[in-house]
Amino acid sequence: MEDVFNPVTGLTLTERNRLFSWIASLPEEQRVAIFQTGYKKTFQLQKERPDLPGRLSRYCAFVLAARRSGWDTIKGKGYRVAQKEQYEDFTHLRQAKVAGLLKRGRNPILKHKVLAYWGEIRELKIAGTGFRPIAEYLFQSRKLKVSPSYLMKLWHEVEEENA
Repeated sequence: MEDVFNPVTGLTLTERNRLFSWIASLPEEQRVAIFQTGYKKTFQLQKERPDLPGRLSRYCAFVLAARRSGWDTIKGKGYRVAQKEQYEDFTHLRQAKVAGLLKRGRNPILKHKVLAYWGEIRELKIAGTGFRPIAEYLFQSRKLKVSPSYLMKLWHEVEEENA
């Protein structure tokens, strides 16, 4: 039976059990509406799958009607669980989120910590030391982990303002 129900309904036995538990928790008007929709879906399903016996097609149609009425929404808020197509539709949202993170920049706490030792960094850089040894120096002596590229970025920001 499992090999018949899974492809038609798209749900496993455990998910179908949760579905019926959800239906039992609904108000009676909604349960009646789901039964009515399932009855209508039975005819559609019989046209698509004539190999299914009548009672199995009615059961599958009822499960499909329950899914359509909102069982597989996120926390019952009406947002369907994203399939591959919907996931691809949200690429612009993900790109906007990444753009916001990049625009906001790095954590300002790190910037304040680095700027607290800016006098030492400036002395070392004027003496000809590169950003990689400066980053190692800050980590070993000041316990401040910072990347050489971030130091170079700050150097250009701070020293261009002072110039």
